Amino acid sequence: MKTKKRYHLIFFFLIILHVFFCNTLSAKQQAKILVLPLTIHSEKDLSFLRNGIEDMLSTRLAHIGEVFLLSRGETKQAIKDILEQIDEKKAVLLGQEYQSDFVLFGSLTIFGDSISTDLRFIDVPREKPVVIFNQSGKSHGDVITHINLFTDQITEGILGGGMDAGDVQSQKEFAAQGKRPGDVITGEGMDKEDSYGLTAEKGETPSSLWRSKKFKTQIKGIAIGDLDSDGKNETVFISSNRIFIYRYTGKTFAKVKEIQGKSQDNFIGVDVADINNNGKPEIFITTFIQHNNRLNSFVLEWKESNFETISDGENWYYRVLYLPGRGSVLFGQKLGMKDFFTGAVYELNWINGRYEPLEKQNLPKHINIYGFTYGDVLNNGQEMIASFATKDRILISDKKGDEKWLSSESYGGNAAYIELPIKPGSSKDNIEEMNRFYLPQRIHIADVDKDGKNEVIAVRNEDTAHGLFSRLRIFKTGYIELLAWNDDGLEVKWKTKAFSRYISDYVIADLNNDGENELVFSVVSATDTAFGDPRSYIVSMVLNK
Repeated sequence: MKTKKRYHLIFFFLIILHVFFCNTLSAKQQAKILVLPLTIHSEKDLSFLRNGIEDMLSTRLAHIGEVFLLSRGETKQAIKDILEQIDEKKAVLLGQEYQSDFVLFGSLTIFGDSISTDLRFIDVPREKPVVIFNQSGKSHGDVITHINLFTDQITEGILGGGMDAGDVQSQKEFAAQGKRPGDVITGEGMDKEDSYGLTAEKGETPSSLWRSKKFKTQIKGIAIGDLDSDGKNETVFISSNRIFIYRYTGKTFAKVKEIQGKSQDNFIGVDVADINNNGKPEIFITTFIQHNNRLNSFVLEWKESNFETISDGENWYYRVLYLPGRGSVLFGQKLGMKDFFTGAVYELNWINGRYEPLEKQNLPKHINIYGFTYGDVLNNGQEMIASFATKDRILISDKKGDEKWLSSESYGGNAAYIELPIKPGSSKDNIEEMNRFYLPQRIHIADVDKDGKNEVIAVRNEDTAHGLFSRLRIFKTGYIELLAWNDDGLEVKWKTKAFSRYISDYVIADLNNDGENELVFSVVSATDTAFGDPRSYIVSMVLNK
């Protein structure tokens, strides 16, 4: 066995937090945490992980309080005389020396492809660990997951966090309904929502912003439409295998229905549109079944007193685009045996009781059904294609596929993904090797701010790991930008405030039934981990004229 080398990732900061910590600090005190060097035992130099782990630790701990960064010189001074690995006793002494309430330290051990993470969170006054974390993984990328789980346990279990500073009280937990289509839930309300204004800053526009209470689920998609043709829109959003239908009435965001899917379901997309032209919009649910690597998409529609399935078991990815002059148009693409997307993107229409391909779309090769739209980007009457190219860069091209403009920065960023075997039947150590594909975000072309000119609307979720891992994305913040065309290309016209973690989906629609469209999006503020439940909420933004 080769001699293992030790590398230290030095995190140059102290994190000051506003927290409530029982039996240790009063409600108005701050918890001072000293983060010591993380020792890495490895045959390779893994210092490239430094930025990702630093960002993750600071973001995950700082989102419930303020952050104070020590200078590089001060941090070096704290550890200059420590040549050997830090143990619990040395950690406590350093914590006492720097008058810290807690000390965080630990190590990573890497053998080949496997990794073992050993971390401690020490209560300095009591001189004892309050969080002990030991986990192993089968790939180097698991280190990011381990750090995330560890900080989740600190913020949610010890510091009482898990919510953004300033967030309103979380809503009551949804009870598992176990309902199928046909079981209608009506009149089930929520607590009051949060409504407030945003002050315009550089690159931003004045707006008023409404935010729902937090749902104890990880929202993956959102869509809006008048499902029962009563003149009021419903908001539909999905988790992995549940469909939630809410309506904003009388300043209350109330549940209309909750539909429980099957345990093997993996809902990856939701859209709403009246494609069969009967006056009642359908709900299109794109469903991926992992255990047999196939699509099992279905469509629901309101029938008299409940939602009924009008199409089921379809090998279609569904996506609805709103096109000027045509309204809502349904598109579909197939899943292949070995490819995530196979064949062309087709416009679908309701023909003889089924959604059938009507017209093949002539799109550039890099485009699949997700992450593209048509519209007059240049505001010259010419229809163009806006899409996500390699590395989630925005590409503007004509209908022939000729490039007009390509962004230098990445946009989009989605936590939703699907997996297929690298080679059907292949396995490594009795584990099937899988390819992972992260689904692109939506991209819109619309005159959102009502100035008479179209803009490109796109999400920007910032990946903590900076794209280092093809199979892992952990987002720290997300926001939406409006980009307007000038002579040289698209430039930022304004953007929303940054939201902790990530924006999972967005639409332009009338959520509050006031007759005006808003920018409506879902924010995932906490993901599902072994130490905490997922949390999501919905935001509706009305731009001031």
